[in-house]
Parts: sequence; C-alpha cells; structure tokens
Amino acid sequence: MLGQEEINGLQLQLEAFRENDQKKLDMIQRLLEEYQKLSDRFEHVENDLEVQTSARRELQIKARALEHKPFVLVLVDGDNYVFDDKLLQMGTEGGVEAARLLCEAVKAELKSHDDGISTIYAGASEWRIMVRVYANFAGLSAALVRAGLQKSVNDLNKFAGGFTRGQPLFDFVDAGIEKEGADHKIRELFDLLIESSQCKHIMFGGCHDQGYLSLLTPHKKSDSRITLLKATTYNEKFRALGYRAIEFPNVFKSVPLAEGANTAIGQMAQVAHVHNRQNGVIHPQMSGQLLPGGFQSCSERVVYLNKGYQRVDPPLLGITEHGRARFWRRIENQHLCNEHHLLGKCPALPGRPCIYDHGYVDPELILILKECLRAQRCKKGSSCRSYDCYYGHTCRRQGCTAGKGCNFSSLLHNVDMEVVYEIREEKA
Repeated sequence: MLGQEEINGLQLQLEAFRENDQKKLDMIQRLLEEYQKLSDRFEHVENDLEVQTSARRELQIKARALEHKPFVLVLVDGDNYVFDDKLLQMGTEGGVEAARLLCEAVKAELKSHDDGISTIYAGASEWRIMVRVYANFAGLSAALVRAGLQKSVNDLNKFAGGFTRGQPLFDFVDAGIEKEGADHKIRELFDLLIESSQCKHIMFGGCHDQGYLSLLTPHKKSDSRITLLKATTYNEKFRALGYRAIEFPNVFKSVPLAEGANTAIGQMAQVAHVHNRQNGVIHPQMSGQLLPGGFQSCSERVVYLNKGYQRVDPPLLGITEHGRARFWRRIENQHLCNEHHLLGKCPALPGRPCIYDHGYVDPELILILKECLRAQRCKKGSSCRSYDCYYGHTCRRQGCTAGKGCNFSSLLHNVDMEVVYEIREEKA
C-alpha cells in the first residue's frame, strides 16, 4: 500500500501533468487561431494578386492597343512661324499644299532616324502625324496684307481652311486676339501629350519666345522625344537645352516679314479692305454720314474693330418707343424671318415654305429687329468677322457686370467702342 505522502506526491504530479497538457492545448489553440488568421490573410492577398494580375493584363492589352496608333505631334506658334510666301499667296490651295509639304518633311525626318537600331525612333516611319498651328488670325492676317503676301484679311481664313482639310490630323486654329492666346493653347496641349504613351515625339515650333523655356526645361532628361523647329527667329537660349534643332525651309519662311508687319497683336494695315483710322480721321475712300463713335453710314458691308481688334457693333439710331410698340404688335402672332429681312435670303428648303413672316417691314422695325438679335451673344464674341452676323458682339446694357441674367462673358463688357479699324467686304 502507498502511504499518504506518496499519494500526495502522485496527485501533485498529476496536477502538473494536467497543467502541462492544458498549456499544450492552449498553445495548439493559439497556433490554430494564428493559422486561421494567416490563412485568411493569404486568401485576401491571393485575391488581391488575382485582381492586380487581371488589371495588369487589361493595361497590357490597352497598352498594346495604343501602340497600334502612335503619333508625332508638330506644335507651332503660328504668330511667328509664318508659312512660305508662295504658299500664302495661293489661298485655299496654298493651305492644302502647305499641309502636304509639312507632312512630307516630317515623314522624311522620322524616316532618317528609323534605322532599326534606335529604340526611341523604332517604327517611326509608321507614326501618324498630328499638327496644331495656333495663331491670332486678326493680327496675323493684317500683317500679311501689309507685307503684300495676301490681298485681303479674309485670305488667311481660306489658307487655314485648306491647311486643315489637307491632312486628317492637321489643324490651323484661330487662338483669338488675347495676347497669350496661342501661348496658352500650346502649353496646355504640350503638357497633355508629353505624358502620353501614344505621343512618341514632339516637334516644337516656338523657339522665338524664351517664355517657352519654362515649358521645355523640365523635360531635358527626355530630350530624345523633343525636337525644336527653327524658322525666322531662333532664340539662342534654346540651344542650351540640348535638344535637336531642325528646319523645314520649304514650309516656313526663313526671313522675317517686311519691316512693320508685326505678326503679334499690333499694327493693322492701311490697305485695301483693312482701313486704319487715327484720331477720328476717316480713310479718304470712305464716304457717307459719320455716326457717333466713328461708325460710317454707307452702302458697303463693314465689320468695325476697336484698337484691341475687338468687333464693335454700330449704334442703332432712330428707334422710338412707339416703334417698339409697333414691333411687338407685329410679331405677336408670327415672328419675322431674320435672314429674309436682314440678309435678303431665307434658308427655307425648296418645297417647304418658311414659317416666319416675309411681309414688308419698315426701316424702324428693321432697326428694332437688329436690336433684339444683338441681345443674343454671338458664339465667336468679339472675334467674329462675319458680315452676315446679326447677333451681339458686346454687351450694351448700361451698368451690366456680367452677372446673373446676362449671357455675355465678362470679356464682352465695358468694351472700348471707338472704331479704329474697318474690314470692308470685297467687291466681286
């Protein structure tokens, strides 16, 4: 028989065994819990990896798709990169020819580097060519007329239209009369496309203006994707950037315009169809009644501009309250046909009679019709040069600050109404 002391010792040993077993069970339980956590985390990571892998595949597919449409961008400040004299003198056909010559010049430049060795120019012969030329048409057209390269300020629009139609991705764009209009457009498009994987190269035509240095400098490390275009003026500070510089002498002028023909917003010309008034003196060829503000009453169709080349509309004199009352009674049941009464031509299709009033309208009601239409803003604002436009180009409401209820922008308020330039319609 075991003594009490031995039994007590065995009981202590049993308790120790039980305590050790419990510790083992607790440890196993903790291990199982940790394993479960790791298993859950692994499953989560595995799911993330699957999602990332799927997303990467999609990006690779998209990237490969983009690689099928790579292009080179030719970005030109058209205020100072002037096309060749002969091209400008050819009007619409000159624009088409300019687009063709520029396209061929760019292709030749790319092909000369696509030698099968350079990775930067790999496949360059197959790149599409996108061209954007931005210019202030009002200032540039006047400078070209003054330099004798074009006969009328309307000729630049014809040239630009031909250039734009000449190639699928070519555009010659009017950036407006604002001083930094072209500059702003060029900067925005450059910043947008320099990061694009589709845009393989940029040929930059703005080396006359050191203001563009800040645009190009951050990309010096990727200068192999940028080439500078040289034309009439090449600011030497661009040379320090280390970019390649090339010329297209058969496309752009290599010498500046004639002295005084400044292509930036500046002097307009005192030549046929563009007449400059100084100190209120009317050009000798003009005749008729002088209206307030320097407007001329004559039979010719005229677009009037102030010193900032903003279009201003002549005053409508002779309107009475009685006339306004008659006007509203006249259109109470049927509105007047604007085109018929103001332009002498109705846009109604043959066989489909116009739904508007073509009946006789006396001169005062015609003035009131113009007044009503001028309360509606022309989409082109003060840059409009259309002789047929009857909408408003400036806000004429007294004290208006472009607030609620006014559809004219702030730039079309408080406009200088003094006439300095006239654009008269060419006679056939």
